[in-house]
Amino acid sequence: TGTPKGIACHQRGLANLAAAQIKAFDVKADSRVLQFASFGFDASVSEVAVALAAGATLILAKREMLFPGDTLAQFLDSERISHVTLVPAVLAMLPCTTLPALETIVSAGEACPGELADRWSNTRTFLNAYGPSEITVCATIGRCAHGDPQPSIGRPMANMEVFVLDPGMRLVPVNTEGELYVGGVGVARGYLNNPVATAERFVPHPFAATPGQRLYRTGDRARLRKNGSLDFLGRADTQVK
Repeated sequence: TGTPKGIACHQRGLANLAAAQIKAFDVKADSRVLQFASFGFDASVSEVAVALAAGATLILAKREMLFPGDTLAQFLDSERISHVTLVPAVLAMLPCTTLPALETIVSAGEACPGELADRWSNTRTFLNAYGPSEITVCATIGRCAHGDPQPSIGRPMANMEVFVLDPGMRLVPVNTEGELYVGGVGVARGYLNNPVATAERFVPHPFAATPGQRLYRTGDRARLRKNGSLDFLGRADTQVK
């Protein structure tokens, strides 16, 4: 549904991503993090940076060892993986086996169904993460509780900020649908050699404390709950996530 674009990110955004996710995911020096995402997917940046910055072990695998279902479950078990990030479509195919070493599951890349979050949050930490590549992989993280009918995408990571705005870029009331904008240190420089697309999506920050700050216009619809967490409601356009 679109033409691939190169995104020029800042090194400070990557450093912030690693530090914030290490804390949120509780990654320690003895953790074993699976490199599941292909290097063409921005989640791979998170997997590599988080594992290495924490001094943890990054587990690489041949693609045939990562086929969704029993094959992946057997690999998680044999390699004693403690932390894994999976898209819901893959997680849905993972059998609910014991997996005693698995401590933290992160769902990312697409909307997470409530049934899926409920299934896995009963026995281990289950996090629902959200963020387009243009803000350096991840903007918000929410911890899902067993029995929650609709998984939230949570709250902004450290040094990130989010706003739900109307078409005039005004804040909408709580529990009201709007478009999600993201700001903070993770916002990229823009699209490489594409100033028109950059100007369309990286817009001036209307609530900035200092001049020159920008927000990334995600094109995603969202709603802010009373408790400050966010609900993802799909796209505001025809893009397929």
